[in-house]
Amino acid sequence: MEKMIEVEKGRRLNFKASAFSPIMYNRLFPGRDFLKDMDALKDSHDSSEEAFHMSDYEHFTRIAYLFAYQGMAPTPKQTPEQKAFLERYPDVWDWIDSFETFSIYQILPEIVELWYKNEKQVSKSKNGVPAPPGK
Repeated sequence: MEKMIEVEKGRRLNFKASAFSPIMYNRLFPGRDFLKDMDALKDSHDSSEEAFHMSDYEHFTRIAYLFAYQGMAPTPKQTPEQKAFLERYPDVWDWIDSFETFSIYQILPEIVELWYKNEKQVSKSKNGVPAPPGK
Protein backbone atom coordinates (compact mmCIF):
# COMPACT_ATOMS: atom_id res chain seq x y z
CA MET A 1 0.00 0.00 0.00
CA GLU A 2 1.23 3.45 -0.86
CA LYS A 3 -0.15 6.88 -0.17
CA MET A 4 0.99 10.44 -0.86
CA ILE A 5 0.63 12.52 2.29
CA GLU A 6 1.17 16.25 2.62
CA VAL A 7 3.31 16.51 5.75
CA GLU A 8 3.64 20.28 5.59
CA LYS A 9 2.55 22.97 3.18
CA GLY A 10 4.22 22.30 -0.17
CA ARG A 11 5.94 19.07 0.94
CA ARG A 12 4.32 15.76 0.08
CA LEU A 13 5.89 12.37 0.70
CA ASN A 14 5.05 8.95 -0.63
CA PHE A 15 4.58 6.57 2.30
CA LYS A 16 4.62 2.83 1.70
CA ALA A 17 3.71 -0.10 3.92
CA SER A 18 4.33 -3.68 2.85
CA ALA A 19 4.96 -7.17 4.17
CA PHE A 20 8.64 -6.14 4.20
CA SER A 21 7.99 -3.28 6.65
CA PRO A 22 8.59 -5.27 9.88
CA ILE A 23 11.88 -6.63 8.52
CA MET A 24 13.08 -3.24 7.33
CA TYR A 25 12.04 -1.67 10.64
CA ASN A 26 14.28 -4.12 12.48
CA ARG A 27 17.17 -3.30 10.10
CA LEU A 28 16.75 0.44 10.55
CA PHE A 29 16.09 0.20 14.30
CA PRO A 30 17.86 -2.88 15.72
CA GLY A 31 16.21 -4.28 18.81
CA ARG A 32 12.84 -2.67 18.04
CA ASP A 33 9.72 -4.71 17.26
CA PHE A 34 7.60 -3.17 14.51
CA LEU A 35 4.39 -5.01 15.37
CA LYS A 36 4.59 -4.12 19.08
CA ASP A 37 5.41 -0.49 18.28
CA MET A 38 2.60 -0.28 15.70
CA ASP A 39 0.09 -1.84 18.11
CA ALA A 40 1.14 0.58 20.87
CA LEU A 41 0.78 3.47 18.45
CA LYS A 42 -2.63 2.29 17.29
CA ASP A 43 -3.80 1.78 20.89
CA SER A 44 -2.68 5.29 21.72
CA HIS A 45 -4.43 6.63 18.61
CA ASP A 46 -7.65 4.78 19.49
CA SER A 47 -7.66 5.87 23.14
CA SER A 48 -9.74 8.79 24.31
CA GLU A 49 -6.71 10.67 25.64
CA GLU A 50 -6.01 13.97 23.93
CA ALA A 51 -2.24 14.04 24.41
CA PHE A 52 0.40 11.63 23.23
CA HIS A 53 3.19 10.40 25.44
CA MET A 54 6.82 10.70 24.37
CA SER A 55 7.01 6.94 23.68
CA ASP A 56 4.04 7.30 21.29
CA TYR A 57 5.81 10.11 19.48
CA GLU A 58 8.97 8.01 19.20
CA HIS A 59 6.99 5.08 17.74
CA PHE A 60 5.22 7.43 15.33
CA THR A 61 8.46 9.06 14.20
CA ARG A 62 10.25 5.76 13.58
CA ILE A 63 7.29 4.29 11.68
CA ALA A 64 6.81 7.45 9.57
CA TYR A 65 10.55 7.40 8.76
CA LEU A 66 10.31 3.75 7.73
CA PHE A 67 7.25 4.29 5.52
CA ALA A 68 8.84 7.37 3.89
CA TYR A 69 12.02 5.36 3.25
CA GLN A 70 10.04 2.50 1.72
CA GLY A 71 7.99 4.97 -0.35
CA MET A 72 11.11 5.79 -2.39
CA ALA A 73 11.43 2.31 -3.91
CA PRO A 74 9.18 -0.04 -5.84
CA THR A 75 10.86 -3.11 -4.29
CA PRO A 76 12.66 -4.02 -1.06
CA LYS A 77 16.02 -3.73 -2.86
CA GLN A 78 17.72 -0.49 -1.80
CA THR A 79 17.69 2.22 -4.46
CA PRO A 80 20.16 5.10 -4.89
CA GLU A 81 17.43 7.45 -3.57
CA GLN A 82 17.08 5.38 -0.40
CA LYS A 83 20.84 5.25 0.07
CA ALA A 84 21.00 9.05 -0.27
CA PHE A 85 18.09 9.35 2.19
CA LEU A 86 19.96 7.30 4.81
CA GLU A 87 23.16 9.28 4.23
CA ARG A 88 21.34 12.60 4.54
CA TYR A 89 19.26 11.47 7.53
CA PRO A 90 21.23 8.77 9.35
CA ASP A 91 19.07 9.31 12.39
CA VAL A 92 15.27 9.56 12.50
CA TRP A 93 15.56 12.74 14.57
CA ASP A 94 17.60 14.44 11.81
CA TRP A 95 14.81 13.60 9.40
CA ILE A 96 11.98 14.84 11.58
CA ASP A 97 13.94 18.03 12.30
CA SER A 98 14.02 18.77 8.55
CA PHE A 99 10.33 19.72 8.65
CA GLU A 100 8.85 23.05 9.68
CA THR A 101 5.80 21.18 10.97
CA PHE A 102 5.00 17.48 11.15
CA SER A 103 1.67 17.10 12.93
CA ILE A 104 1.22 13.77 14.65
CA TYR A 105 -2.52 14.51 14.87
CA GLN A 106 -2.89 14.88 11.10
CA ILE A 107 -0.43 12.25 9.88
CA LEU A 108 -0.91 9.48 12.44
CA PRO A 109 -4.38 8.45 11.24
CA GLU A 110 -3.01 8.21 7.68
CA ILE A 111 -0.06 6.05 8.79
CA VAL A 112 -2.21 3.73 10.92
CA GLU A 113 -4.71 3.35 8.08
CA LEU A 114 -1.91 2.65 5.60
CA TRP A 115 -0.55 -0.24 7.70
CA TYR A 116 -3.88 -1.81 8.58
CA LYS A 117 -5.15 -1.62 5.00
CA ASN A 118 -1.92 -3.34 3.96
CA GLU A 119 -2.46 -6.02 6.59
CA LYS A 120 -6.09 -6.66 5.61
CA GLN A 121 -6.83 -9.62 3.37
CA VAL A 122 -7.87 -8.30 -0.02
CA SER A 123 -8.95 -11.54 -1.69
CA LYS A 124 -11.06 -14.44 -0.54
CA SER A 125 -9.56 -17.87 -0.17
CA LYS A 126 -9.69 -19.80 -3.42
CA ASN A 127 -9.95 -23.04 -1.47
CA GLY A 128 -13.63 -23.38 -0.49
CA VAL A 129 -12.96 -26.46 1.61
CA PRO A 130 -12.89 -25.81 5.35
CA ALA A 131 -9.92 -26.91 7.41
CA PRO A 132 -10.25 -30.30 9.15
CA PRO A 133 -11.32 -30.17 12.83
CA GLY A 134 -8.44 -29.57 15.20
CA LYS A 135 -6.29 -27.76 12.61
